[in-house]
Amino acid sequence: MNKNFLICLTFFMVLVSASACAKKKINTGESQGVSDSEIIIGSSSALSGQASFLGSQTIHGSLAYINEVNSKGGVHGRKIRLISYDDQYEPSETVTNTQRLINQDKVFALFDYVGTPTSLEVIDIVHKLGIPLLGLFTGAEDLRVPYRPYIFNVRDSYYVEAEGAVAYFVDKLGLKKIAVMYQKDSFGLAVLSGVQLALKRRNMEPVATAVYTRGSMDVALAMEDIRSSGAEAVIMVGTYAPLAKFIKLSNDAGFKPYFHTVSFVGSEAFVKELVEVQKINPGQYEKIIVTQVVPSPYSEDLPGVKEYRELVKKYYPNDKPNFVALEGFINAKILVKALEDAGRDLTKERFIEALESIYNFDVGIGKVVSYTMLNHQGLKGIYYSKPTKEGTFITFNP
Repeated sequence: MNKNFLICLTFFMVLVSASACAKKKINTGESQGVSDSEIIIGSSSALSGQASFLGSQTIHGSLAYINEVNSKGGVHGRKIRLISYDDQYEPSETVTNTQRLINQDKVFALFDYVGTPTSLEVIDIVHKLGIPLLGLFTGAEDLRVPYRPYIFNVRDSYYVEAEGAVAYFVDKLGLKKIAVMYQKDSFGLAVLSGVQLALKRRNMEPVATAVYTRGSMDVALAMEDIRSSGAEAVIMVGTYAPLAKFIKLSNDAGFKPYFHTVSFVGSEAFVKELVEVQKINPGQYEKIIVTQVVPSPYSEDLPGVKEYRELVKKYYPNDKPNFVALEGFINAKILVKALEDAGRDLTKERFIEALESIYNFDVGIGKVVSYTMLNHQGLKGIYYSKPTKEGTFITFNP
Protein backbone atom coordinates (compact mmCIF):
# COMPACT_ATOMS: atom_id res chain seq x y z
CA MET A 1 0.00 0.00 0.00
CA ASN A 2 1.25 3.51 -0.82
CA LYS A 3 3.17 5.00 2.12
CA ASN A 4 1.72 8.49 1.61
CA PHE A 5 -1.79 7.03 1.59
CA LEU A 6 -1.13 5.29 4.92
CA ILE A 7 0.17 8.52 6.44
CA CYS A 8 -2.90 10.44 5.27
CA LEU A 9 -5.23 7.69 6.49
CA THR A 10 -3.55 7.66 9.90
CA PHE A 11 -3.80 11.45 10.17
CA PHE A 12 -7.49 11.33 9.26
CA MET A 13 -8.21 8.66 11.88
CA VAL A 14 -6.39 10.70 14.54
CA LEU A 15 -8.57 13.71 13.70
CA VAL A 16 -11.74 11.67 13.85
CA SER A 17 -10.68 10.14 17.16
CA ALA A 18 -9.80 13.55 18.61
CA SER A 19 -13.14 14.95 17.55
CA ALA A 20 -15.02 12.03 19.04
CA CYS A 21 -13.07 12.23 22.28
CA ALA A 22 -13.77 15.94 22.59
CA LYS A 23 -17.47 15.38 22.15
CA LYS A 24 -17.56 12.64 24.81
CA LYS A 25 -17.58 15.50 27.27
CA ILE A 26 -21.27 15.95 26.40
CA ASN A 27 -23.58 13.94 28.60
CA THR A 28 -26.06 12.25 26.26
CA GLY A 29 -28.63 12.34 29.02
CA GLU A 30 -28.31 16.07 29.57
CA SER A 31 -31.25 18.19 28.52
CA GLN A 32 -30.43 21.72 29.73
CA GLY A 33 -32.66 24.17 27.92
CA VAL A 34 -35.08 21.47 26.81
CA SER A 35 -38.49 20.85 28.40
CA ASP A 36 -41.61 19.10 27.22
CA SER A 37 -42.84 22.35 25.69
CA GLU A 38 -39.81 24.39 24.59
CA ILE A 39 -36.18 24.57 23.50
CA ILE A 40 -34.25 27.60 24.75
CA ILE A 41 -31.62 29.10 22.43
CA GLY A 42 -29.36 32.02 23.38
CA SER A 43 -27.84 34.88 21.39
CA SER A 44 -25.48 37.78 22.07
CA SER A 45 -25.24 40.46 19.39
CA ALA A 46 -25.08 44.21 18.81
CA LEU A 47 -28.62 45.48 19.35
CA SER A 48 -27.46 49.03 20.02
CA GLY A 49 -24.44 51.13 19.01
CA GLN A 50 -22.58 51.36 15.69
CA ALA A 51 -23.33 47.77 14.66
CA SER A 52 -26.95 47.67 15.87
CA PHE A 53 -28.39 47.16 12.39
CA LEU A 54 -26.41 43.93 12.09
CA GLY A 55 -27.53 42.44 15.37
CA SER A 56 -31.17 43.49 15.19
CA GLN A 57 -31.63 42.38 11.59
CA THR A 58 -29.89 39.04 12.10
CA ILE A 59 -32.29 38.36 14.98
CA HIS A 60 -35.34 39.59 13.03
CA GLY A 61 -34.48 37.32 10.11
CA SER A 62 -34.09 34.31 12.37
CA LEU A 63 -37.24 35.03 14.36
CA ALA A 64 -39.31 35.45 11.20
CA TYR A 65 -38.68 31.76 10.48
CA ILE A 66 -38.72 30.58 14.11
CA ASN A 67 -42.03 32.35 14.79
CA GLU A 68 -43.56 30.64 11.76
CA VAL A 69 -42.30 27.23 12.89
CA ASN A 70 -43.68 27.88 16.38
CA SER A 71 -47.05 28.93 14.96
CA LYS A 72 -47.32 25.48 13.41
CA GLY A 73 -46.52 23.61 16.61
CA GLY A 74 -42.76 23.97 16.84
CA VAL A 75 -40.28 21.10 16.51
CA HIS A 76 -41.48 17.71 17.79
CA GLY A 77 -44.09 19.54 19.85
CA ARG A 78 -41.65 22.03 21.38
CA LYS A 79 -41.60 25.79 20.69
CA ILE A 80 -38.22 27.44 20.16
CA ARG A 81 -37.56 30.35 22.51
CA LEU A 82 -34.71 32.67 21.52
CA ILE A 83 -33.22 34.76 24.33
CA SER A 84 -31.25 37.64 22.80
CA TYR A 85 -28.94 39.98 24.72
CA ASP A 86 -27.28 43.19 23.57
CA ASP A 87 -23.46 43.28 23.72
CA GLN A 88 -23.12 46.60 21.84
CA TYR A 89 -20.32 44.98 19.78
CA GLU A 90 -18.13 44.94 22.90
CA PRO A 91 -16.25 41.67 23.55
CA SER A 92 -16.42 41.94 27.35
CA GLU A 93 -20.20 42.25 27.16
CA THR A 94 -20.36 39.21 24.88
CA VAL A 95 -18.58 37.13 27.51
CA THR A 96 -20.92 38.37 30.25
CA ASN A 97 -23.98 37.67 28.11
CA THR A 98 -22.74 34.20 27.19
CA GLN A 99 -22.10 33.25 30.80
CA ARG A 100 -25.56 34.51 31.73
CA LEU A 101 -27.19 32.55 28.90
CA ILE A 102 -25.46 29.32 29.91
CA ASN A 103 -25.44 29.58 33.70
CA GLN A 104 -28.66 31.48 34.44
CA ASP A 105 -30.93 31.02 31.43
CA LYS A 106 -29.74 27.44 30.96
CA VAL A 107 -29.88 27.59 27.16
CA PHE A 108 -29.61 24.46 25.07
CA ALA A 109 -27.40 26.06 22.39
CA LEU A 110 -25.94 29.39 21.32
CA PHE A 111 -27.01 31.06 18.10
CA ASP A 112 -26.68 34.22 15.95
CA TYR A 113 -23.53 35.77 17.40
CA VAL A 114 -22.44 38.94 15.57
CA GLY A 115 -18.87 40.15 15.05
CA THR A 116 -15.30 38.89 15.06
CA PRO A 117 -13.84 40.45 18.25
CA THR A 118 -17.00 39.47 20.12
CA SER A 119 -17.29 35.91 18.84
CA LEU A 120 -13.61 35.11 19.34
CA GLU A 121 -13.99 35.82 23.05
CA VAL A 122 -16.38 32.92 23.59
CA ILE A 123 -14.41 30.17 21.83
CA ASP A 124 -12.92 28.86 25.07
CA ILE A 125 -16.27 28.97 26.88
CA VAL A 126 -17.95 27.03 24.09
CA HIS A 127 -15.19 24.42 23.99
CA LYS A 128 -14.88 24.01 27.76
CA LEU A 129 -18.62 23.53 28.29
CA GLY A 130 -19.27 21.62 25.07
CA ILE A 131 -22.16 23.83 24.05
CA PRO A 132 -22.95 24.13 20.33
CA LEU A 133 -22.75 27.56 18.67
CA LEU A 134 -24.44 27.90 15.27
CA GLY A 135 -24.67 30.81 12.84
CA LEU A 136 -22.04 33.46 13.51
CA PHE A 137 -22.18 36.74 11.59
CA THR A 138 -18.43 36.79 10.97
CA GLY A 139 -16.09 35.22 8.47
CA ALA A 140 -13.05 35.13 10.75
CA GLU A 141 -10.63 32.30 10.01
CA ASP A 142 -9.95 31.75 13.73
CA LEU A 143 -13.50 30.45 14.08
CA ARG A 144 -12.76 27.88 11.38
CA VAL A 145 -9.08 26.98 11.80
CA PRO A 146 -8.09 25.09 13.83
CA TYR A 147 -11.14 22.84 13.73
CA ARG A 148 -13.72 23.86 16.35
CA PRO A 149 -15.86 20.82 17.29
CA TYR A 150 -18.76 22.86 18.74
CA ILE A 151 -18.81 25.84 16.34
CA PHE A 152 -20.85 25.62 13.13
CA ASN A 153 -20.41 28.39 10.58
CA VAL A 154 -23.05 29.06 7.94
CA ARG A 155 -21.58 31.94 5.90
CA ASP A 156 -18.29 31.62 4.02
CA SER A 157 -15.07 33.16 5.33
CA TYR A 158 -13.45 36.58 5.03
CA TYR A 159 -10.58 34.86 3.23
CA VAL A 160 -13.03 33.93 0.48
CA GLU A 161 -14.45 37.46 0.38
CA ALA A 162 -10.94 38.95 0.27
CA GLU A 163 -9.98 36.63 -2.59
CA GLY A 164 -13.14 37.68 -4.41
CA ALA A 165 -12.34 41.37 -4.02
CA VAL A 166 -8.73 40.98 -5.15
CA ALA A 167 -9.79 38.80 -8.08
CA TYR A 168 -12.22 41.50 -9.21
CA PHE A 169 -9.78 44.39 -8.88
CA VAL A 170 -6.62 42.68 -10.12
CA ASP A 171 -7.73 39.88 -12.45
CA LYS A 172 -10.85 41.52 -13.88
CA LEU A 173 -10.02 45.26 -13.86
CA GLY A 174 -6.22 44.97 -14.09
CA LEU A 175 -5.51 47.25 -11.12
CA LYS A 176 -2.01 47.12 -9.63
CA LYS A 177 -2.21 49.21 -6.46
CA ILE A 178 -4.44 47.78 -3.72
CA ALA A 179 -4.53 49.33 -0.24
CA VAL A 180 -6.26 48.28 2.99
CA MET A 181 -7.92 50.55 5.58
CA TYR A 182 -9.06 48.55 8.57
CA GLN A 183 -10.56 48.65 12.02
CA LYS A 184 -7.80 48.07 14.56
CA ASP A 185 -8.92 44.79 16.09
CA SER A 186 -9.25 41.10 15.30
CA PHE A 187 -11.89 41.79 12.64
CA GLY A 188 -9.62 44.16 10.77
CA LEU A 189 -6.66 41.82 11.07
CA ALA A 190 -8.74 38.86 9.85
CA VAL A 191 -9.64 40.59 6.59
CA LEU A 192 -6.18 42.15 6.20
CA SER A 193 -4.65 38.67 6.41
CA GLY A 194 -7.04 37.42 3.73
CA VAL A 195 -6.15 40.32 1.43
CA GLN A 196 -2.42 39.80 1.96
CA LEU A 197 -2.75 36.11 1.09
CA ALA A 198 -4.82 36.87 -2.01
CA LEU A 199 -2.29 39.43 -3.21
CA LYS A 200 0.64 37.14 -2.42
CA ARG A 201 -0.86 34.52 -4.72
CA ARG A 202 -0.45 37.15 -7.44
CA ASN A 203 3.09 38.15 -6.36
CA MET A 204 1.74 41.43 -4.97
CA GLU A 205 1.35 43.14 -1.61
CA PRO A 206 -0.71 46.11 -0.37
CA VAL A 207 0.69 49.47 -1.46
CA ALA A 208 -0.44 50.88 1.89
CA THR A 209 -2.27 49.90 5.08
CA ALA A 210 -3.90 52.25 7.58
CA VAL A 211 -5.97 51.74 10.72
CA TYR A 212 -8.67 53.46 12.75
CA THR A 213 -10.04 52.73 16.21
CA ARG A 214 -13.07 50.46 16.49
CA GLY A 215 -16.12 52.41 17.61
CA SER A 216 -14.79 55.76 16.39
CA MET A 217 -15.32 57.90 13.30
CA ASP A 218 -11.68 59.05 13.22
CA VAL A 219 -10.72 57.97 9.72
CA ALA A 220 -9.17 61.20 8.39
CA LEU A 221 -5.56 60.23 9.09
CA ALA A 222 -6.11 56.79 7.58
CA MET A 223 -7.53 58.44 4.47
CA GLU A 224 -4.47 60.66 4.08
CA ASP A 225 -2.11 57.70 4.47
CA ILE A 226 -3.98 55.72 1.82
CA ARG A 227 -4.34 58.68 -0.55
CA SER A 228 -0.60 59.33 -0.53
CA SER A 229 0.00 55.78 -1.77
CA GLY A 230 -1.85 56.39 -5.02
CA ALA A 231 -3.98 53.30 -4.46
CA GLU A 232 -6.34 52.36 -7.28
CA ALA A 233 -8.58 50.35 -4.97
CA VAL A 234 -9.08 50.42 -1.21
CA ILE A 235 -10.35 47.40 0.70
CA MET A 236 -12.02 48.78 3.84
CA VAL A 237 -12.78 46.87 7.03
CA GLY A 238 -15.17 48.18 9.63
CA THR A 239 -18.74 49.20 10.37
CA TYR A 240 -20.96 51.16 8.02
CA ALA A 241 -20.72 54.72 9.43
CA PRO A 242 -16.91 55.19 9.50
CA LEU A 243 -16.48 53.48 6.13
CA ALA A 244 -19.02 55.80 4.50
CA LYS A 245 -17.22 58.75 6.03
CA PHE A 246 -13.90 57.44 4.70
CA ILE A 247 -15.32 57.41 1.16
CA LYS A 248 -16.72 60.93 1.59
CA LEU A 249 -13.41 62.33 2.86
CA SER A 250 -11.57 60.59 0.01
CA ASN A 251 -13.88 61.96 -2.66
CA ASP A 252 -13.78 65.46 -1.17
CA ALA A 253 -9.98 65.30 -1.34
CA GLY A 254 -10.13 64.37 -5.04
CA PHE A 255 -9.12 60.78 -4.28
CA LYS A 256 -11.54 58.49 -6.12
CA PRO A 257 -10.31 54.89 -6.28
CA TYR A 258 -12.52 51.81 -6.15
CA PHE A 259 -13.75 50.98 -2.67
CA HIS A 260 -14.63 47.54 -1.32
CA THR A 261 -15.77 46.13 1.95
CA VAL A 262 -16.92 42.73 3.16
CA SER A 263 -20.46 41.58 3.96
CA PHE A 264 -20.21 42.42 7.66
CA VAL A 265 -20.78 46.08 6.83
CA GLY A 266 -24.54 45.59 6.51
CA SER A 267 -25.26 46.88 3.02
CA GLU A 268 -28.59 48.54 3.77
CA ALA A 269 -27.20 50.52 6.70
CA PHE A 270 -24.10 51.29 4.63
CA VAL A 271 -26.06 52.64 1.66
CA LYS A 272 -28.14 54.81 4.00
CA GLU A 273 -24.94 56.33 5.34
CA LEU A 274 -23.60 56.83 1.83
CA VAL A 275 -26.76 58.43 0.44
CA GLU A 276 -28.45 60.20 3.35
CA VAL A 277 -25.62 61.06 5.73
CA GLN A 278 -22.47 61.48 3.65
CA LYS A 279 -24.36 62.37 0.45
CA ILE A 280 -21.89 60.61 -1.84
CA ASN A 281 -22.16 61.66 -5.48
CA PRO A 282 -24.19 58.95 -7.30
CA GLY A 283 -21.58 59.06 -10.03
CA GLN A 284 -19.25 57.25 -7.63
CA TYR A 285 -21.60 54.33 -6.88
CA GLU A 286 -20.11 52.16 -9.62
CA LYS A 287 -16.81 52.21 -7.75
CA ILE A 288 -18.23 51.02 -4.42
CA ILE A 289 -18.32 47.22 -4.10
CA VAL A 290 -19.54 44.98 -1.28
CA THR A 291 -19.03 41.22 -1.36
CA GLN A 292 -22.00 39.28 0.01
CA VAL A 293 -22.35 35.76 1.41
CA VAL A 294 -26.05 35.40 0.59
CA PRO A 295 -27.94 36.34 -2.58
CA SER A 296 -29.97 39.50 -3.05
CA PRO A 297 -32.98 39.70 -0.70
CA TYR A 298 -34.94 40.91 -3.73
CA SER A 299 -34.25 37.87 -5.90
CA GLU A 300 -37.43 36.77 -7.66
CA ASP A 301 -36.31 33.30 -8.78
CA LEU A 302 -35.17 31.85 -5.45
CA PRO A 303 -37.89 30.17 -3.34
CA GLY A 304 -36.00 30.59 -0.05
CA VAL A 305 -35.63 34.32 -0.63
CA LYS A 306 -39.31 34.63 -1.53
CA GLU A 307 -40.22 32.75 1.67
CA TYR A 308 -37.96 35.09 3.65
CA ARG A 309 -39.67 38.20 2.23
CA GLU A 310 -43.14 36.81 2.97
CA LEU A 311 -42.34 35.90 6.56
CA VAL A 312 -40.39 39.05 7.41
CA LYS A 313 -43.33 41.07 6.06
CA LYS A 314 -45.66 39.03 8.29
CA TYR A 315 -43.66 39.30 11.50
CA TYR A 316 -41.67 42.52 10.98
CA PRO A 317 -43.79 44.65 8.60
CA ASN A 318 -41.67 47.75 9.19
CA ASP A 319 -38.44 46.06 8.07
CA LYS A 320 -37.25 46.29 4.49
CA PRO A 321 -35.71 43.13 2.98
CA ASN A 322 -31.95 43.10 3.49
CA PHE A 323 -28.91 40.82 3.19
CA VAL A 324 -28.35 40.66 6.96
CA ALA A 325 -31.85 39.49 7.87
CA LEU A 326 -31.78 36.99 5.00
CA GLU A 327 -28.64 35.49 6.52
CA GLY A 328 -30.35 35.23 9.91
CA PHE A 329 -33.32 33.56 8.19
CA ILE A 330 -31.01 30.95 6.63
CA ASN A 331 -29.35 30.38 10.01
CA ALA A 332 -32.76 29.62 11.50
CA LYS A 333 -33.66 27.16 8.73
CA ILE A 334 -30.49 25.19 9.50
CA LEU A 335 -31.18 25.36 13.25
CA VAL A 336 -34.68 23.96 12.78
CA LYS A 337 -33.47 21.29 10.34
CA ALA A 338 -30.94 20.00 12.89
CA LEU A 339 -33.47 20.08 15.73
CA GLU A 340 -35.92 18.09 13.61
CA ASP A 341 -33.29 15.55 12.59
CA ALA A 342 -32.09 15.16 16.18
CA GLY A 343 -35.50 13.75 17.13
CA ARG A 344 -37.77 14.13 20.12
CA ASP A 345 -35.14 12.72 22.52
CA LEU A 346 -33.07 15.89 22.18
CA THR A 347 -29.56 16.20 23.63
CA LYS A 348 -26.60 18.36 22.67
CA GLU A 349 -24.82 15.31 21.33
CA ARG A 350 -27.72 14.35 19.09
CA PHE A 351 -28.05 17.95 17.93
CA ILE A 352 -24.38 18.09 16.94
CA GLU A 353 -24.63 14.72 15.20
CA ALA A 354 -27.67 15.99 13.32
CA LEU A 355 -25.79 19.09 12.17
CA GLU A 356 -22.83 17.01 11.04
CA SER A 357 -25.20 14.80 9.06
CA ILE A 358 -26.72 17.66 7.06
CA TYR A 359 -25.83 17.05 3.42
CA ASN A 360 -26.94 19.09 0.41
CA PHE A 361 -29.73 20.73 2.39
CA ASP A 362 -31.59 23.05 0.03
CA VAL A 363 -32.41 26.31 1.82
CA GLY A 364 -33.85 27.82 -1.36
CA ILE A 365 -31.06 30.19 -2.35
CA GLY A 366 -29.51 28.26 -5.23
CA LYS A 367 -26.84 26.76 -2.97
CA VAL A 368 -26.95 23.83 -0.57
CA VAL A 369 -25.71 23.47 2.99
CA SER A 370 -23.48 20.56 4.01
CA TYR A 371 -21.50 19.70 7.14
CA THR A 372 -19.37 16.74 8.14
CA MET A 373 -17.70 15.64 11.36
CA LEU A 374 -14.54 17.54 10.39
CA ASN A 375 -16.01 20.33 8.25
CA HIS A 376 -18.26 22.86 9.98
CA GLN A 377 -18.52 25.31 7.07
CA GLY A 378 -22.07 25.22 5.72
CA LEU A 379 -22.34 27.51 2.69
CA LYS A 380 -19.64 28.25 0.14
CA GLY A 381 -19.18 31.12 -2.29
CA ILE A 382 -19.83 34.87 -2.51
CA TYR A 383 -21.72 37.46 -4.54
CA TYR A 384 -20.79 40.96 -5.72
CA SER A 385 -23.00 43.98 -5.11
CA LYS A 386 -23.02 47.75 -5.60
CA PRO A 387 -25.29 50.64 -4.51
CA THR A 388 -28.03 52.15 -6.64
CA LYS A 389 -29.60 55.60 -6.82
CA GLU A 390 -32.70 54.07 -5.25
CA GLY A 391 -30.80 53.44 -2.02
CA THR A 392 -30.32 49.67 -2.22
CA PHE A 393 -27.51 47.29 -3.09
CA ILE A 394 -27.95 45.09 -6.16
CA THR A 395 -25.91 42.03 -7.06
CA PHE A 396 -24.02 41.83 -10.34
CA ASN A 397 -21.85 39.41 -12.27
CA PRO A 398 -18.30 40.74 -12.65
